[in-house]
Amino acid sequence: MKLLARLLVALLGAVVGVLAAVEHRQSTVVLGVDVPWGLVLGLGCSWLVAVAAGRMVRTGTAWFTMGWCLVPVLQQVAGDGSYLIASDALGWTFLALGVGGLVLAVVRDSRLER
Repeated sequence: MKLLARLLVALLGAVVGVLAAVEHRQSTVVLGVDVPWGLVLGLGCSWLVAVAAGRMVRTGTAWFTMGWCLVPVLQQVAGDGSYLIASDALGWTFLALGVGGLVLAVVRDSRLER
């Protein structure tokens, strides 16, 4: 039963990763400045769901993070680059902040379990 719960959390991580990757390109101009609200929304929701997964399933944050990180890895393995995450400043920012934030959530979760 525990393994099934962890696999479901990893699947949830993959789904949230795809949704965040689709959403991160959305932006709007406010007072002449381009505001990437999709980036903030996608990363914020990813972090919040990862923390919630850790509270529902033991080591859930780590399993969620593994599922989330599968999205960019599988896109690169598929060949011809990524269709969801471009190799530009916004795409690299999404990957760096996404993976970094989720790793920090895993570290935070592991310290809380002690």
